[in-house]
Amino acid sequence: MTTLDAGELDAALAEAAVADAVADEAAEAAGTKAGAADGVCFNCGATRSGRFCADCGQKALPLAPTLGYFVHELTHEVLNVDGKIFRSLRLLLTRPGFLTREIFLGRRASYVSPIRLYLVVSVLSFALAAMFGGLDPVNFQYTADPGEAVDPLQVERVADAERTLTQAVYVWLPRAMFVLVPLFAALVMLFRRKTAFTYPQHLYFALHVHAAWFLGTAVDSLAEAIPLPRVAPAVDIATELYMLAYVPIAFMRAYETTLWGAIWRTAIIVLLYFLALMVTLTAIALPTVWPIMFGQP
Repeated sequence: MTTLDAGELDAALAEAAVADAVADEAAEAAGTKAGAADGVCFNCGATRSGRFCADCGQKALPLAPTLGYFVHELTHEVLNVDGKIFRSLRLLLTRPGFLTREIFLGRRASYVSPIRLYLVVSVLSFALAAMFGGLDPVNFQYTADPGEAVDPLQVERVADAERTLTQAVYVWLPRAMFVLVPLFAALVMLFRRKTAFTYPQHLYFALHVHAAWFLGTAVDSLAEAIPLPRVAPAVDIATELYMLAYVPIAFMRAYETTLWGAIWRTAIIVLLYFLALMVTLTAIALPTVWPIMFGQP
């Protein structure tokens, strides 16, 4: 996959912004400008200078647009959003830590916001997992003691435990990870407490890391749909190695640390985070699993 360096990326974005502005002006010139040329904002009534209102920010659009103008606006909105998403996804995958560093430097307009990127990728990931089985369901085996009849109540308990734990994987896991994103950010802040970064900045990093993890899960799910016996295991190993290496590399680039410093810090952070995640999922499933484990009626 071909990637752009920072200079080439900035030049491409600047060229796209100029072309977009020219297209907007041409479309507005071709549209019906009734009421737009009088310099009054239709939204708040303030005097407007230029294409945007300085008070409320609304763009000056014609009240009675032509069909061509409407098609242009529709195309612009769809392609602009999708372009940001695809660009952000590409950079998220191929340049760990780059998007976080861009936000630290104040360059936000060219990329999808971290929270939106996280939500889009997490929804996609767990939808694919539900469709293709990227997350394995929980399986319990109930075997009666020798010489004893099968206990129907115990069979039902085991089935109930399977349903609960599978639901915890498919339903509660994304929710738990979303709730624990602030914890991940807090752990990062703990190991970067001597820097000038604020907690929300660490949240940006946490959201980008989680989005990358979810993308790895999505790739695993898609591999499950390929009807070849060795593809899914190979992809699973590759994505696990990728996600294992992703966090320290992203940490190193975002916070400009040494590789060794990033490795030992992120190893502790990830360990503590997944312990918290397991505790959360166990607390969700424990009320059902407890009677089976300890034989309570």
